[in-house]
Amino acid sequence: MMDGSEFSTTERQGWPWLTAHPGSDRERDGGVSASASFFQNVLRLVEDQGQIGFWWHDLASGRITVSPGLARISGVPASVPRTRLSMLNCIHPQDRPFQSDMMELIDKGQPLRREFRIVRPDGTIRWVSSRIDVVLGDDGQPVRFIGVVVDVTERREAQRAVEFNHGRRAALLEATSALTWIADLSGQSIDHTAWCGLTGMLPEHCSGQGWLDAVHPNDRDRVRAAYRAALAKDETYNVDYRVLTQEGVYRWFNARSAPVRDASGAIREWQGVLLPIDDNHRPVVGDVGGDEVPTLTGEQIRGARGLLDWSLAQLAAASGVSVSTIKRMEDGSEGSTRASKSEAVRRALQNGGVSFRTVDGSTWISR
Repeated sequence: MMDGSEFSTTERQGWPWLTAHPGSDRERDGGVSASASFFQNVLRLVEDQGQIGFWWHDLASGRITVSPGLARISGVPASVPRTRLSMLNCIHPQDRPFQSDMMELIDKGQPLRREFRIVRPDGTIRWVSSRIDVVLGDDGQPVRFIGVVVDVTERREAQRAVEFNHGRRAALLEATSALTWIADLSGQSIDHTAWCGLTGMLPEHCSGQGWLDAVHPNDRDRVRAAYRAALAKDETYNVDYRVLTQEGVYRWFNARSAPVRDASGAIREWQGVLLPIDDNHRPVVGDVGGDEVPTLTGEQIRGARGLLDWSLAQLAAASGVSVSTIKRMEDGSEGSTRASKSEAVRRALQNGGVSFRTVDGSTWISR
């Protein structure tokens, strides 16, 4: 390139190819042409704008020349002679096996575009994007290779930071058993993958405000009101409610959301998280169609079983809860019974024909 040859562009195999044409006699004799001087000025301007460098390999002489920009990127002065081997040895040892075919491919006239790490003489590591084009002579054979190297370390590090933050967020969600959701500016659900997994609802049924169908009827109005208030005031949202899971059991969750703002402060969307609440800290929900019923006492379980004339074994079979656990629940020695077990027992009794109602704070059992 620096010898003053002029080039034309053709296309082969979808790539732009450069064809070299001999310049004037003065240029062939080694004189400095106006075009070469222009090229040097353009090169300097380009390299001064960022982390970019160039190199070219003249196949006839075997000489490899590098620009000042590439010398800065590699940490090797431009005056230091380069060989193919020395350039390959600059590649990070872990990346080198994947780039060992570079010279073989360009020798065959195939342009390349790769991204890899290099190691400077002082041991620092930089990420570079390398593109190599092949310059063809009038006979169609390669006469020169031209390389462009861009330092992309900052982009790579930013990408790595994003990936690390994603991994950290995923680990945090896994550690807390938290579920996430996203709503648009108006509060309509747009990403409900986790909610569908929790409730078994189909995605099309969760869109908009459809997700509320899995919220306990006695909580639904309260949840809707709290959500609307948060949207109206552009404030965070924090509310506890019960969700009908795909196992058919209501469980308590704490839902929180906050607006996601852009650089100007305008809200782009709402990001929410759903945190499970320990079963021991919330009562079990009663009949869906009526008033809430607290966790059944041992006497109530025993009384309901008596109305059905069920043995412990029959209730265990109907509820999926072991006989020993039901016996401890009736005796009051079970301690903090998991809500799922208590709920399973209550549902089995209801399915058997027993009704539970709360009137003036007291739970009534009937058949």
